[in-house]
Amino acid sequence: MHLRLESGEDDLIMRLIASARRYCEGFQNRAYVTQIWDLHLEKFPLGCIKVPLPPLQSIVFIKYKDTTGVIQTLDSSEYVVDAFSEPGLICCAYGKSWPATYPEANSVQIKFVAGYGAAADIPPEIKQSILLKIADLYEHRGGDEGIDKSINEAIESLLWPDRINIL
Repeated sequence: MHLRLESGEDDLIMRLIASARRYCEGFQNRAYVTQIWDLHLEKFPLGCIKVPLPPLQSIVFIKYKDTTGVIQTLDSSEYVVDAFSEPGLICCAYGKSWPATYPEANSVQIKFVAGYGAAADIPPEIKQSILLKIADLYEHRGGDEGIDKSINEAIESLLWPDRINIL
């Protein structure tokens, strides 16, 4: 599938690229280019924290409301980051335990950096999937008429091996 572009469609193509990337990221439950995200939890879990949207690059901070409702920043010596697992994990350091939190929604905030890095660092099968999706979106920008469902099946088959299941 090849695009036959009309002149002056740069804005459209940029929107299609963003839509195709988001579609593929959503299917795989991953972040492709470097992105900063917040994960909010009601409280710290009993075990490790699974950080969504791999690959995990780093943890910027972990903040929480202590039992008196005061926001604290957890010292990085209190936890260990496993960026090699997918999804990434944050575990208590040896001999440490998670602090008690104020009993309300979003008492824990984790700011993290995820993604492969720059667009050039994205694996080739993901790039191919994005290109297929861009072409499909461009060809069918008027609606669902004439959509070939085998294109989405091809895209998803390229993406499936590295898909992260959310449980």
